[in-house]
Amino acid sequence: MPEYKATVIIPVYNVEKFVESCLISLTGQTIGFDNIEVLLVNDGSTDNSEAICKGFADKYENVVLYSKENEGLSKTRNYALARANGKYIFFLDSDDRLRADTVKSVTDFFDTVYDEVDLVTYRIIQYFNGVPVITHNRYRTLLKTGVYDLLDPENRFITQTNVNICIKNRGEDNLLFDTTPNFRHEDEKYCCDILREKMKIGFCDKGEYIYNRDNMDSIVSTKFSPENIFDTSMDFYEQLFNSFGRFVPTYYQGIVFNDFRWKLKDGKLLPVHLDGEDWERANIRIDRLLAKIEEDTIVLHPSVPELQRYYWLMRRPNSHPIVLCDDDNVRIVLNGRELLSAKKIKLSVENGRAKLMSPVFFFLKKSQVKVFNNGKAVEFVFEKNMKNTDVADFMPSFYFDAQAENNVTVVINSKEYKTAK
Repeated sequence: MPEYKATVIIPVYNVEKFVESCLISLTGQTIGFDNIEVLLVNDGSTDNSEAICKGFADKYENVVLYSKENEGLSKTRNYALARANGKYIFFLDSDDRLRADTVKSVTDFFDTVYDEVDLVTYRIIQYFNGVPVITHNRYRTLLKTGVYDLLDPENRFITQTNVNICIKNRGEDNLLFDTTPNFRHEDEKYCCDILREKMKIGFCDKGEYIYNRDNMDSIVSTKFSPENIFDTSMDFYEQLFNSFGRFVPTYYQGIVFNDFRWKLKDGKLLPVHLDGEDWERANIRIDRLLAKIEEDTIVLHPSVPELQRYYWLMRRPNSHPIVLCDDDNVRIVLNGRELLSAKKIKLSVENGRAKLMSPVFFFLKKSQVKVFNNGKAVEFVFEKNMKNTDVADFMPSFYFDAQAENNVTVVINSKEYKTAK
């Protein structure tokens, strides 16, 4: 029998403001702190972090402090994985915390499904200034404690990408984190690798990983830019998809598309630092991955804004949405399925420019569109520059005097439509 019910692995690097509250969250665990082994690995901190950790290690026999030269997050976690003695392993970043019932609730549930799953997840909630701000879209699927089949398309958006997880301690056979330089999806890859053998995930609806977004020096805040992560991220996605052959399970489609989604929104996807043939080659890598992502993974994703959804359908090489115009509506149809129907075109005005904000324009050429204001033809700009990081820049735009009397209409394929702000 393992000496401890669980080992909590905590990498430590320059977190003197946060590490004490992190550790206090463990001493108050309802399972009883004596049932938890805490492995603190100081990764070459230059502040007071090591001294704070030493204070806890001196006070508690079950808290062990290791110190080493700075090697980065993945190597630091791997260092602790080789030394873990608990039946289960949790990961906790040193600026985050666990709710008091977490270790007991999660391990009690894991005991009941031990042979069925290799990983149990629990809620992660982002906090800023002590206030919860973001709930992940996976919790629209993970509604109650249980085991979820990742081969079921209904579960494609669980997208377990963080280390709010509990895994089995396999000793020398423990899976290790990827240590590739400039790879920033080590948590995501780790979860993907563990889950793929059984293609099932356990979820415990009790407990909570308290994710602190107040630390602006964290790795997420400083190094997630295309210059740093594009190549290593694309290598990961390509290797993941290629490992499955022709058909990629919908769960892993959801993983990659979810990354595309948030990176595009945050300006962290497109390799706009590249030019010429380098840009073209890099951009094609995105499209080749999109070709292996089913249309439903794009269409059904719960957190994709409308314009962005159609941007992805425009980019997907094997998708062919068509625009149909009649006297009442302009519609977008994909494989016989109506995705959009609108009577009017939305007009957005800012700083003397107007934009026609409708997804239909992703699938139209400039020659198919005419714009009129008070019955007079208007010159407009309509270009599809794939380096645009804001999908709104794909929309037709023109000079607009908001103080004047305006009556803007749009003609698409010879059919006229009114606009509305």
